Amino acid sequence: MTARLESLLRRVRTSSATANAGADGTILHCGDLEVDEQRHLTRRGDRIIDLSPTEFRLLTYLMLHQGRVLSKAQILEQLWQYDFRGDGNVVERFVSNLRRKIDVSSPPLIHTVRGFGYTIRDDNAL
Repeated sequence: MTARLESLLRRVRTSSATANAGADGTILHCGDLEVDEQRHLTRRGDRIIDLSPTEFRLLTYLMLHQGRVLSKAQILEQLWQYDFRGDGNVVERFVSNLRRKIDVSSPPLIHTVRGFGYTIRDDNAL
């Protein structure tokens, strides 16, 4: 329960730092990638991206923690609410699906940090 509350507090703090609050709610940005949490809409440039509910939650979690490296265990705990027990392949599969949909014709935003986990960042903004 405490972890869930801490997560919600982090989310509120992070979203206010990295998002624009519009009439429709929170819109997260990373480079030309845009995630509208209220409308469950994802767009990269002019292209709307169709995501499953789990892919959308994973992308939103990465976007709320832009630039931070998130371990498979952190992602599993946040998205599937259970402890890491060697089931990291689930995370790898969903990250791979996101990359195929988001990074298909543009510079990659989702990065693997070997031995640590995953992050989302716009290398062009560095």
